[in-house]
Amino acid sequence: MSSCLHCGTHFSPATPEESFCCRGCEYVHGLIHHEGLDRFYELRGESAAKPARSVPFESHDFSWLPTGTRGDEGNQKTGESAEADFSLEGLSCVGCVWLVEKVFLRQPGALEAAAQPATGTLHLRWTQGQTDLPAFARELASFGYTLGPSRKQRGGETRRLGVKLGLCGAFAMNAMVFTLPTYVGMPEDFAFAGIFQLVAFLSATLSMLMGGTYFISRAWKSVRHGILHIDLPIALGILLAYGGSIIGWAAGVKGLLYFDFVSMFIFLMLGGRFLQLSAIERNRNRLQRQRPVPMHVTSPDRDGEVPLEDITPGLRFGLTPGQSVPVAATLDGMAADFSLEWINGEAEPVTFQPGRRLPAGAIHLGQKPVLLTAEETWTDSLLSRLADTRRDTVRVPALERLLRVYLLCVLAVGVGAFFWWLRHVPVAEALQVMISIFVVSCPCALGLALPFADELCGSIMERSGVFIRESLLWSRLKTVRTIIFDKTGTLTLERPLLADPGVIKALPVEGRLALARLTAGSLHPVSRSLLENLGHEGQTLLRAHGHAEIHDTPGVGRHFFTDDAVWFLGRPGWLSLENLPSPSPRTGISHDAELRRNDEVVACFRFHESLRPDAASALDALKRDHRLIILSGDRFEKVAAAAELLGIPPEDAYASLSPIDKEDIVRQLDQRDTLYLGDGANDSLAFNAAWATGTPVVDRSLLEAKADFFFMGHGLRFLPRLLSLARRRRQVVHIAFTFALVYNLCAISASALGHMNPLVAAIIMPLSSAVSLAIVTFGLRQREGPPPAAAPTRSVTALDSPLYGAH
Repeated sequence: MSSCLHCGTHFSPATPEESFCCRGCEYVHGLIHHEGLDRFYELRGESAAKPARSVPFESHDFSWLPTGTRGDEGNQKTGESAEADFSLEGLSCVGCVWLVEKVFLRQPGALEAAAQPATGTLHLRWTQGQTDLPAFARELASFGYTLGPSRKQRGGETRRLGVKLGLCGAFAMNAMVFTLPTYVGMPEDFAFAGIFQLVAFLSATLSMLMGGTYFISRAWKSVRHGILHIDLPIALGILLAYGGSIIGWAAGVKGLLYFDFVSMFIFLMLGGRFLQLSAIERNRNRLQRQRPVPMHVTSPDRDGEVPLEDITPGLRFGLTPGQSVPVAATLDGMAADFSLEWINGEAEPVTFQPGRRLPAGAIHLGQKPVLLTAEETWTDSLLSRLADTRRDTVRVPALERLLRVYLLCVLAVGVGAFFWWLRHVPVAEALQVMISIFVVSCPCALGLALPFADELCGSIMERSGVFIRESLLWSRLKTVRTIIFDKTGTLTLERPLLADPGVIKALPVEGRLALARLTAGSLHPVSRSLLENLGHEGQTLLRAHGHAEIHDTPGVGRHFFTDDAVWFLGRPGWLSLENLPSPSPRTGISHDAELRRNDEVVACFRFHESLRPDAASALDALKRDHRLIILSGDRFEKVAAAAELLGIPPEDAYASLSPIDKEDIVRQLDQRDTLYLGDGANDSLAFNAAWATGTPVVDRSLLEAKADFFFMGHGLRFLPRLLSLARRRRQVVHIAFTFALVYNLCAISASALGHMNPLVAAIIMPLSSAVSLAIVTFGLRQREGPPPAAAPTRSVTALDSPLYGAH
């Protein structure tokens, strides 16, 4: 196991000399050193950054920047300052913040940059007419960060909770400071005794208004809907302690004064909730992805933009490169290449001729916009269901049962103790016993230790490039018995693997420049794989010599002209531009693509669909306790080959499945014990049926927004570790709950016997919280056992159909 020199993500190297998890990280690492920005690595420290992946090699459309960044007024003149907010994908640590700000401030006219990793946003201020924002965005992309238009900022609840937490912390300190003199023997007739009590009362009241209402309102909503929520016992404890303190202050009963407890309890519970929400929100904001599904289309039949909901059969509309067809439509005008990976899971492009019907979800791979005629409405489109990122959150019944039993027991003991003492002592003293029971039985293990355990587990997995989006994932993982994999892009790498990278190294400089020009900006999986293999040298050649005017021939390849030659990249066997091969399956050719200069073959390229690194060893480790299943839209022979290499029985490997077929199979299998890993829109419906879900971060996906977790590395080595950590978390939480049970029994017994007073309650409540946190910390920081043995990347099978051909 190695750590990537650039991003710090753990990965298994194919060779001992390999130091980077992907070509993108290798390129960015060299660029950072070349630009003298090495301090990035000092600031990043031990934290894992986002792998650069293919971002530095992609062509990005920043044409929206000149009209989208005129500042708040929209009418600044040249020389005036302007500012705007943007989304920024790739931010993860203070090193990223420093690097982004440094790159911007090198631009002419740049004034200020402020990046926020927690929200994935970037605020810029520049001099109008002097700063080339598209140039800055392109330079930023070369470092692995993608600039996008500002989106509605998420995390509002987290920010509000952070403000509440800070204020309640100050109120808690005030309440403790002004209550402490009473505990250490301050005389009742002391001149400032009344003022001290008044300050404690005001601090508790402000804590109630600022933080207590957060739990009370949420508890009331859950009760109205018939749901027992963790906020209910917290709200009861706060209300009873505060109400009893008001009564005790008015009646002069010191045993009922719990103002300091109210403030401290609210502060601790807010701290646990903030810890939980901020970690989840931070992971959700790590990816600011551009939607491959357009929000609207342009039509020559209508003025302005047409929302998807207004598309009707017969409407003509345009589709730009990289976007998906929103509704089933007929292709007009000219032939074009499309990817059907969202439909059937197959990565190979398909050439569609004019007049042919395109299914909803087909992704346009060409370089020029195409014109389509709609055949259905957006409501009737399968893509409308696949693009729906909503997923019902399943409640955990065990937690509800635990809360129900806990509340009933505490209420029964408290009320019972009140009536028993009422027969022997005045009402105020009996009330003191009851309130002390409710006060000391605070649910610290649920309200503080559980969120802290989730935060620690999330931090541990981040080192492996895994980011948790839903806190319920941990409780779901402990019941997982069946793990379901999509094949293409999940078990295998999302793009074909070049069988012999040495072919590129053997090219002359002229050939490498031609190959860089032919692959730059292409969405074709072969071109993207070749461009990444060119790495830093390819980008250097493009910057030094510029791009070329590329001509695409759908189903065949692409070419460009120089003064003395024509360079071509595509299907093998072509003779000249006037005598191109027919786009039909070829025979007798041992490679998938070739680079030609005029009629001379300069290089031949062979590609393989390849398993993710460590896929075999990871699945071997999982087989002992889990049933493993493959669901794929790919062809039977390719699914069978992958299943055989991974040791999965043939009856558990399903091929040629539609998105609806996948959903039906998952619903049949799921007994609240399935984990589904998929990467494409064709897995979206199956996600809705699975108990827990995860997805790799790939170029065009809709699943990061609805998955329970996502992972950025190339391997699957993290998966056994994730499930093992979930089991260890369960053990640690059980220990913390056992301690909480013993603590509550002792504290409640002492209260019921009349031996509890506000001083003891004020001491043992935060002390019990500290012990719960210590149990979680030491339990989860234990040394982990050795990970599964690394295995080299295995080739599943060579793609047996022409990568530039039609099906």
